[in-house]
Amino acid sequence: MVSTYIGYDLVNRDMKASLKRVSQEPEVAREQKYYQENIGKVKTVDDFMNDDRLYQYTMKANGLEDMTYAKAFMKKVLESDLSDEDSYANKLADDRYRDFARSFNFSAETADIQTDKQEEDVIGLYKQSLVTEGDDAKEEVQYYDSAIDKVTNVDDLLKNSRLTKFVLESYGLDTKYYSTDHLKKVLTSDVNDSTSYVNTLTTNKSDYVNIAKAFSFNTDGSLKNATAQTSDQKTAMEDLYLEEVPSTETAYQAEREAAYYKEKIATVTKASDITGDSRLFSYVKTALGMDKNTLKSTFENIVTSDLNDANSYANTQGKVKGEYAKIAAMFNFDTSGNATAGNAQSETQLSQTATAYMTNYDDEDQANLSSLTTYYSTQMKSITKVDDLLGNEKIYDMVMKAYGIETDEFSKADLKKVLTSDMNDPKSYANKTRDERLISLASAFNFKEDGTADVPLLAQSERTITEVAKDYIVQKTRFLEGKEQTDAKTAAEEDSKYYQENIVKVSSVTDLLKDRKLVDFALTAQGLDPKDVSDDMLKQLFSSDLTDPKSFANTQADEGYAKFVASYNFDSSGKISQENADGVQNRSETFNTENLYLHQTLENEQGESDQGVRLALYWDRMSSTITSAYDILGDTALLEVFRTAYSLPSDMSNMDIEQQKKVIEKKMDLKDLSDPEKQKKFLQRFTAMYDLENNTGSSANAALTILGGSSSTSGISASLLESVNSL
Repeated sequence: MVSTYIGYDLVNRDMKASLKRVSQEPEVAREQKYYQENIGKVKTVDDFMNDDRLYQYTMKANGLEDMTYAKAFMKKVLESDLSDEDSYANKLADDRYRDFARSFNFSAETADIQTDKQEEDVIGLYKQSLVTEGDDAKEEVQYYDSAIDKVTNVDDLLKNSRLTKFVLESYGLDTKYYSTDHLKKVLTSDVNDSTSYVNTLTTNKSDYVNIAKAFSFNTDGSLKNATAQTSDQKTAMEDLYLEEVPSTETAYQAEREAAYYKEKIATVTKASDITGDSRLFSYVKTALGMDKNTLKSTFENIVTSDLNDANSYANTQGKVKGEYAKIAAMFNFDTSGNATAGNAQSETQLSQTATAYMTNYDDEDQANLSSLTTYYSTQMKSITKVDDLLGNEKIYDMVMKAYGIETDEFSKADLKKVLTSDMNDPKSYANKTRDERLISLASAFNFKEDGTADVPLLAQSERTITEVAKDYIVQKTRFLEGKEQTDAKTAAEEDSKYYQENIVKVSSVTDLLKDRKLVDFALTAQGLDPKDVSDDMLKQLFSSDLTDPKSFANTQADEGYAKFVASYNFDSSGKISQENADGVQNRSETFNTENLYLHQTLENEQGESDQGVRLALYWDRMSSTITSAYDILGDTALLEVFRTAYSLPSDMSNMDIEQQKKVIEKKMDLKDLSDPEKQKKFLQRFTAMYDLENNTGSSANAALTILGGSSSTSGISASLLESVNSL
């Protein structure tokens, strides 16, 4: 009788040939052909469940052949939302059910104007635009602050387009179409002369009068003073710019307000000095969390209250008890409204007020931003065509700002052409503009040419991206423990974030190969070593026809290469293929299902003559998925291989789970699973022990127990154990 190891080795030494031989068996070939021809016709779970041949084929492929009868149960598995940890499939202890559900996507045909990732990107870009807007405003103010003092006459100002734009934007005036001659006449006008140029204007007169007042030019354009603006005029202009240009109050603006408050509060001698200065009053209302519509009289009543008098205004008024008293305690005014000891606030009070202001200054803006992004997310669920998007001014303005496009820069007719462009077509309208903003805008939405919602087309489906990211983290943390594992996981999660953020931007193999970080990430996730894969090899892999057994990818000894290629929706020309992405199973999933079916069939056939060979093949196939002792304990077949290899009793499973874990870790260094030579020695040990058990008169070997038969466990003598210890 041929030993179990020889039987295993005969099959495993050339797995490609073994699988090919199985694939050529009439029944296997017939079922495979049926699967290939019909899986693409399935649209719903019911379609799939009603086709017994497809159902049985995929169940067998996933090692669930013994559960084929439980259709109601399996339907619940397939209908599970795998993104929900509490979903039916995710709650099942056996990973095979989750893997089975993961191999299908019954919502693949669902059109979506914008995926969650695309939506997140738009919102993220919008938020970033506000930050950038604030940074730009700070830069412009600082430039203006320095450059305006170098102006020696009105022509110097008007020749500097950056300064001119700053002035016009401060007053909300057109910066694209303006007349330099007109501005010169405005700036050199005598505002006190009713017949001067600026006083005869009829359009935007008040703005231009204020501009003239903001500078100190003589009628001939020369300077009245040493600089074009006094210190107060310059500060007022800069403050006006910060009020007018950024959409939200910036940190820089808040710092300026804090500086202004600190300077002015030192001169305050009575409560009315604060309420009489709109900037001071606004500052304290923001800092102290008061309603922006709080009356001056209310504030004065609060801060002039005698806190020692239980019946004083601050002690008896306010929505919340003590609310007004806390505000009064921040100032030092007597009941007549005069600052005591000459200080409206002590250094401590001033510091507390400043800290509170820097915490609260953007509360309203943040609330508005939250409201806007919530509105965006809500509205995107109801938008069904491109006209809806362009017709919603609130959404339209937000999207334009996110991509740095002025709302009047392009007509909506042109933007409609952009949004309905086929981004896979280099001759599409958006691509032909060569404007990166427009190309990015078009890529942020999924519209058909007719303006209706389309199915998102990505280099990898979103669920595949998620699985690749998870697999990468598993590979990078495999067998690690403690701090080493924590650190590795943190780094892997950061890598995963990069992959998830950037793979969705890939539209061709060329794009992918330009970013070796993305490629290496996916190779690692597949259990492949990036160092073994050159750029030339990658090009050969992606140019392979996966339907051709003789193609480069399919002839590699490690079938992981073909799986790697199949995980992308590229065709052999390197472009994203709608055909590869379509269906309840995309190319990656059909490829893996067919491959698993062949492995399962091969293992079943070998088990008919030697269950030990079947177990050895199963261990060899599954060992790369083992990440901890729990994976062995959770898989009956893997546990039986391990138990047999080390002659452990079958009642080991009755022990506490942690004790079982310790037994496994004591017997085997799990890192050895990554070493082919040590893996080979382990399987030699298993097959030797398996044969020894059979040779000692066991009525039915233990493997049959797992795979459907019956057995009894027989002990092995110490001398026999010693004979295989070297394996």
